[in-house]
Amino acid sequence: MSTDRDVTRIVRSWLDEGVTQLPDRVLDGVLDQLPATPQRRAGRLARRFPIMNSNIVRFGVAAAAVVLAVIVGINFLPGTNFGGQPEPTPTPSPSPSAATSTEPTPMPLPEEFMLLEPGTHVAGDPFLVPVTFTVPDGWEGRIGGPYLVLTGIVGKPSGLRFAIFDRIAVDPCQGDTGFVDLPPEQSVDDLATALADMPGIEVTDVSDVSVDGYSGTQLTVTAPDSFAGCTLQSDGYVIWQLPLGANFSMTPGERDRVWILDVTGTRLVIVVTEEPGYTDAQRAEFQAVFDSIRIEPAP
Repeated sequence: MSTDRDVTRIVRSWLDEGVTQLPDRVLDGVLDQLPATPQRRAGRLARRFPIMNSNIVRFGVAAAAVVLAVIVGINFLPGTNFGGQPEPTPTPSPSPSAATSTEPTPMPLPEEFMLLEPGTHVAGDPFLVPVTFTVPDGWEGRIGGPYLVLTGIVGKPSGLRFAIFDRIAVDPCQGDTGFVDLPPEQSVDDLATALADMPGIEVTDVSDVSVDGYSGTQLTVTAPDSFAGCTLQSDGYVIWQLPLGANFSMTPGERDRVWILDVTGTRLVIVVTEEPGYTDAQRAEFQAVFDSIRIEPAP
């Protein structure tokens, strides 16, 4: 038969494998289930049963403690819920890739002049350097072929242009002098220098610049207030010519802000025209459209 010391060792071994200290409410609950020894005489019924040996009583208490330790140990095993309520199943978080993009798809720029919907437009094929930009209400535009994109405020003769060219006028005032060829492999600085050396125009505010990550040169080109005494071409005061023969000309007093960018080996020229009479609000519109420009490398 096990001694008190053996029973104590057994109980301790059970407790050492699990919880070493039980909450009072758990111990009280178990003890409530144990038979209590009556504190008063039970009359003749009590005399029918032999008095329980104290060792047996101690063994019963020890056994109950072992059962209690097992129950508590099970409740504290990983994955069990001591409170008796089922544990909520964790809800997986949605992966970032499942999120739907909220950026609108750019609208293709038409090849014929038309009113543009407010929003982001893309000038892709046939233009050689795809560009996107965002316009407000009241703007129009089109793709003019592989070398030209035009957009601006409806009813205004000028606006925002994207151009690719390699010929500039020898002298805009003397239209019969022809053009100077600038090979495409020449740098952005070569084109900026050629414009600065051109007679008949004023070039100011020359500086290095970066647009959408592409570096280049910014300058301001201003035409004279009068073309009196000039021999003009049929297209007027021509400054440069596109590869397919279209000419870029200026009006008296026209002031153009010009950006010449190197887009992976292609010289992209962006022009914002500021004619006399533009309001501050219209200039702010042009600046906002310019700030929205995004450029893709030439395919």
